[in-house]
Amino acid sequence: MDCIIVFEDENYSRFYPISLSRPTYSLLSGAKTNLERIKHHFSDFEIFTICRPYLANHSEIPHFDKAILINGSCVFQKKDLGFIKELKNSNPSIAYVKNGIPIAIVLSQEEFRKRLKDSSEDFSKKITEGLKTIEIDILTFSYIWDLIFHNQELIISDFDEYFKDKGLQGNIGDSFIYGKEIFADNNISADTFSVIDSREGPVIIGKGGSIKPFTYLKGPAFIGDECKLVGGKISGSSFGSGCRIGGEVENSIIMGNSNKYHEGFIGHSYIGEWVNLGALATNSDLKNNYSEISVQQNGIITKTKRIKIGCFIGDHSKIGIGVCLNTGVVIGFSCNLFGGGLIMEKEIPSFAWGNDFLRRCFSLENAIKTAKIVLERRNFTFDNKALQLFKYIFDESKMQRKAWLKNGG
Repeated sequence: MDCIIVFEDENYSRFYPISLSRPTYSLLSGAKTNLERIKHHFSDFEIFTICRPYLANHSEIPHFDKAILINGSCVFQKKDLGFIKELKNSNPSIAYVKNGIPIAIVLSQEEFRKRLKDSSEDFSKKITEGLKTIEIDILTFSYIWDLIFHNQELIISDFDEYFKDKGLQGNIGDSFIYGKEIFADNNISADTFSVIDSREGPVIIGKGGSIKPFTYLKGPAFIGDECKLVGGKISGSSFGSGCRIGGEVENSIIMGNSNKYHEGFIGHSYIGEWVNLGALATNSDLKNNYSEISVQQNGIITKTKRIKIGCFIGDHSKIGIGVCLNTGVVIGFSCNLFGGGLIMEKEIPSFAWGNDFLRRCFSLENAIKTAKIVLERRNFTFDNKALQLFKYIFDESKMQRKAWLKNGG
């Protein structure tokens, strides 16, 4: 038996804060995650995953003749079918790399067990050491903002590969329709005075969604299952299942079950799951002097080589009414920010409470209590896995939070 093992390499911190609560291969960009794309292209293989221990699903990898290890940061598309075929037929002891980064490694059972045992934080080096390497060209994410800047092209690619031939299944007849590249799944409701415009890129709408009057939805765009668009202007963006979106959203990705129900602007941003943005919450995505934007992730500052970067908000964080977010700001897991005005800090640690001037720790007890209420409102359960995740991130972020609190004193 041969199998696929999708792995998260040691660069997961570059996808902070969204990667705090999920493996990097489970990040949304376009209409799919990289793991979903791998499962599609390797549907004839049994698929397993390797990631950080606190996020692992602990599934046992059985005996196999050959394993194809695939880096979860690489994006498999229809244009890569030639490489996919080559990879399936490859013999063990080969590593496919891009600029020195391992993309796929073919190993025997014995080789895999030995290298996995010997590997540590330097996983990529250990897993490819001594193997024959072949350079390939495939889209690969290196930082969290890469997912934003490739989002529109991936919506186009995913539409062509997964949705183009399915046609309209849901009823969007009450909308004003421009263009023909639209896929709408079952149980869609689109009201009069809403507009769906696919002239500059396809629009994909999942099942059970609704589009209320005075919503302008411009492609490329991906709207997940059970999403509600409640008015405003949406363009070049992807939303996971169960989101509530209003106001203006441009070139952004929002994971599932998050709320941006009211007026306010979000642009060139990546926002996690179970996030709530209060009325008129807005981010800046361009400096007044049009200069390059730097992003600080867990204390590490990186120059993005971009002049348009918005905000990055971890799961379960809450942004109060009227809060303005500085260009490139990073907000951790389960933060509670409020008080209006501009958040000037480049980075807010997980479980932060308040703002730049009023700084407290959002206690673990209160954070869990809030999360339980939020999940129950959507008929979800806050289970033991969620509890352990909250506890782990709270403990791991103590030093960063301590420094933030001290700086505000």
